[in-house]
Amino acid sequence: MEINLKKVLEKVAQYRGVIITDSINTERLIEAIIINYFVKENKHSEFLMKCITDEYFSLGLKINTLERLNFSTYKQFFNDIRRINKIRNIFAHCSLGSLDGALLFYDPNKKIHETRKVEELHSEFLKKVKLVQDQLMKIFDNIVKENNEETSKIQRN
Repeated sequence: MEINLKKVLEKVAQYRGVIITDSINTERLIEAIIINYFVKENKHSEFLMKCITDEYFSLGLKINTLERLNFSTYKQFFNDIRRINKIRNIFAHCSLGSLDGALLFYDPNKKIHETRKVEELHSEFLKKVKLVQDQLMKIFDNIVKENNEETSKIQRN
């Protein structure tokens, strides 16, 4: 069986694009939740520009902040967010580990280099990102609803 390296590289690039785009969208949802939880509506843009987009306000810090807010989530929610980020990092920083489209990456927990097929990582990512984004949208919708109710209550008084 002849392996076409160009096709393998194109497939990896396609998966990489989907995974990085969905990861960015997930991070933006987390940011929107944090902003709407902590900041009055007229200060959202300023908080985003001065805090959230700062290079030191990492995704890890955003996830930890979200976790401390104690929203009701499904049991594996925060593990899934962290796994999404790990898969994103594998696709962003890995190298081709074989000619059949496996990726080579270092697992710091196991302290070894591993090779995983892109299809496996991609499939795992898509399942987790769907669950996580659905949960984040529910949290966001609830915060917006609560903020609107609070604003209405203040305006009535």
